[in-house]
Amino acid sequence: MIISCVLMYFFISHSAVSGMDGLQNYMIKVDPQDGDSPITFNVDPKALFPQFEQEIQETKEAFLLRSVIATTIIILLSSVCTYFLTKKALTPLQKLTSEVSQIQAQNLSTQLEVPNSKDEIAQLTSSFNEMLTRLDNAFSTQKQFSANAAHELRTPLAVLQTNLEVFEKKQEPEMVEYRQLFTMIKEQTARLSQLVGTLLDMTNLKSVPRTDHVSLEELVDEVFCDLDPVAEKAGISIHFDDSSSQDLYTDVHTPDASALNNNILNITGSYVLLYRAVYNLVENAIKYNRPNGSVTVSVKEKNGQAMILVKDTGIGISPENQKKIFDPFFRVDKSRSRAMGGAGLGLALVDSIAREHGGSVKVLESNEKGSIIALMLPVSSLKN
Repeated sequence: MIISCVLMYFFISHSAVSGMDGLQNYMIKVDPQDGDSPITFNVDPKALFPQFEQEIQETKEAFLLRSVIATTIIILLSSVCTYFLTKKALTPLQKLTSEVSQIQAQNLSTQLEVPNSKDEIAQLTSSFNEMLTRLDNAFSTQKQFSANAAHELRTPLAVLQTNLEVFEKKQEPEMVEYRQLFTMIKEQTARLSQLVGTLLDMTNLKSVPRTDHVSLEELVDEVFCDLDPVAEKAGISIHFDDSSSQDLYTDVHTPDASALNNNILNITGSYVLLYRAVYNLVENAIKYNRPNGSVTVSVKEKNGQAMILVKDTGIGISPENQKKIFDPFFRVDKSRSRAMGGAGLGLALVDSIAREHGGSVKVLESNEKGSIIALMLPVSSLKN
């Protein structure tokens, strides 16, 4: 604004002074009445008015002085008005800044007061409140996750420390006791390694490339090959259902058994992560099954999604726990999970992998006869 006023001052002053200087060359034109040609001649104002040049100079100086004074007054008044208007306009922003500066990690749940102005400040405050809510949820989840992880890590360490202290107090340990100690150390070390590895997998999901073209049937077949010894040891039979017309929800059958083979589902993602997700689902179904039970896996496409259905003959999952089983460190039967070496992260990792691929995992059906868990992923392409 100051620059505009100064430029305007120089422009007007220059125009006025140039006009005054032009008065020094004055031309007079006389039109005779008898039809003769007009007569034009120059008149020097200095010759007619000896004081003319001095008056012009004084007029210019007075004009320049008044222009400077007027411009200065305009700049001052405009600056004062702009200051108060800006101060009034920025008061809500200053208030918002003061409130934001008081927010710490301990009070992320605090919501800022949204002004009734319905302007950009109100929109900014609303957006900031929404961000605070997301941060509070993320921090709460992270705190709970860290606490659970610390607890899970502390348990095997405490077992190791206690057994080593007890063993240290023995005067002459026998060979059997040495073997028992080594076995315990081996088991607890394996448990720690598995827990740390799973935690690292969960934190590094976003850095894994998801550009592989994955055939889900081939992936399930590889999982079966790796888990076959585990299933055989547990006395559980595992099967791949290659009948596309068998609906695992209603057990309806149709004669056409080749439809699934004609629809080999291929998706784009990380083969390593998807393998881990299916592996965890099948392994979980084997662990928490009935004696001489079975696990059946099928692959189908529905509504633009690839569905990997894992059906087991276990004792089922109660309705209130069907969503919780995908939370980190959650166990339906804590004693049984610890006996099997589980840390409650297998299904949580499946859920994270599914979300990283734009999909989801959930319990479709569960009762006393067994459960059906579906891993649903967006289909990038369908190839025959």
